[in-house]
Amino acid sequence: MTTLDLCSYLGLGATGAVTINLLLGMMMSLRYSPVRHWPHRHINLFDLHQWTAYAAVTLTLTHPLVLLFVRAPRFRVFDIVFPIHSPLQPKINLSGAAALYLLLLVFLSSLLRLRIGRPIWRNLHYLVFPAAVLIFLHSILTDPNLTNGHPDLLDGGKVFIEICTLLSVVAVMVRWRLRGQGLRPRRVAIAGQVAEPAHEPVA
Repeated sequence: MTTLDLCSYLGLGATGAVTINLLLGMMMSLRYSPVRHWPHRHINLFDLHQWTAYAAVTLTLTHPLVLLFVRAPRFRVFDIVFPIHSPLQPKINLSGAAALYLLLLVFLSSLLRLRIGRPIWRNLHYLVFPAAVLIFLHSILTDPNLTNGHPDLLDGGKVFIEICTLLSVVAVMVRWRLRGQGLRPRRVAIAGQVAEPAHEPVA
């Protein structure tokens, strides 16, 4: 495995972790219950959401750091922190750096949500959506071989990222469609009274 291969794998892992984290977050916002719905098991979505956030931030941080060990083209620390003059695709790399900073802001605000208060945390948490857009943009358009800046969009890694992008777009559309209602059990009117439907048994 070459240094560039490691950099690519870390980037793919970061994209996958962000996608899973985004999907879990929207499932939680829709009040999805793994007990009431499939797979009818007690699964702690909050813990999964938290651990995928750790994975996403870790992978997104280590992905550009590997570039410091690439011999050609040569990346400096400044090219990692603020890649406006990076050796190749500076604008695309800048979108990746911006996504990283937004993810860090969302992540740190989540760790401090009890101190900063729920309203501020909630507003900052919405930054995960532009961060995801920037990550997908960076991941799809980046040349993983650092050669001519023209990536092969039918490469296996790119197809994986494109699938992640499509899943995220569909999830956002579903979230928007179910806004205000979510997946809460509907109230059933019985003899002039409103009753909650019984929970499905856990298999």
